[in-house]
Amino acid sequence: MDTLFRVVRYLFSRRWFSIPLVFFIAGWWLSSCTTVYVGPAEVGMRQVYFGNNSGIRKTPLQTGTHLVIPNYERVHIFPTDLQALNMSSSPERTQSGRTHDPIVIQIADSYKVTVDATVLYRIKDPHRVITMIGPGKMYESSVVIPTADNALRKALGELTAEEFYQGDKRLRQTKLASDMLRAEFDSKGIELVKLLIRQFSYDKAYQHQIEQRKIQDQMVFKNRAESAAAREDARKREIISMGQAAVQVEREKGARDVAQLLSDANLYQRTKAAEGDLLVKSAQAQGTELENHALEGAGAQAMVGQKLADLMKGVRVIIVPSTGQGSTNPLNISDLLRQFEVK
Repeated sequence: MDTLFRVVRYLFSRRWFSIPLVFFIAGWWLSSCTTVYVGPAEVGMRQVYFGNNSGIRKTPLQTGTHLVIPNYERVHIFPTDLQALNMSSSPERTQSGRTHDPIVIQIADSYKVTVDATVLYRIKDPHRVITMIGPGKMYESSVVIPTADNALRKALGELTAEEFYQGDKRLRQTKLASDMLRAEFDSKGIELVKLLIRQFSYDKAYQHQIEQRKIQDQMVFKNRAESAAAREDARKREIISMGQAAVQVEREKGARDVAQLLSDANLYQRTKAAEGDLLVKSAQAQGTELENHALEGAGAQAMVGQKLADLMKGVRVIIVPSTGQGSTNPLNISDLLRQFEVK
């Protein structure tokens, strides 16, 4: 350290070093006092303090270095990119934009709801902003934060605790708050890009009540569902029973029809068999009758004689009485045929 001080003291003791350094410091100070730099995504508004041209100039200064006269005029810088106002109770807050406490809203049924919201916006007319609100970040504290707070309180405060859980109603009221906020921002030269409701929470006691109520509602729905299921199950059993009875009736009817068909078939079979037997018997009787008629004809005696002759072929000896009553002479063929009544 002593060596460094000795080196600096040595350099300042030399004119060739101290004079350029003084000119450099003077030039740097003069430049910083008489110029201003407008960076990217920024715009500058020139303000003149006194004279005939005092006031805010309407033409904004774009990106670059601009000359200013100290104590006579000043350039106010405003951002033109997207800005974010985060109103959140979460400890993990975003690094971009400004953070603010969440909004505590007293809703229609007198309960309190803590709402985390984000307002996305950009400066559209910096001249209107600086003339109606003021320089610097006054647009945040004077317009964006209080206007967003009031709009959300007014719109969401019309909801009940139950309606906060209904997404369509909450979105409708959020849109109403966005419309109010957009109209107010436009009048001040600020453009509203988006209003987002990230999350909301009730008081712990009321949150517990809501949870218990939801559990009770779910139990009611559960009991209703079980009752409906029991009714449907009874109806199903009734339908099954009716179906089984109908099946049994159809089965019995089918069995009766089958028995009737079998009975008719047996009757038909017996009838046809009887008719066949009758035809056979009739044919046999008719054949016998025809045979009898044939035997009664003229050739019957010859047939009998022929048959008798055939019977007698093998007979070598026959003993019959030849005299007296009932005698037979086998040699008398005519008498023998007469005895057999063959004509």
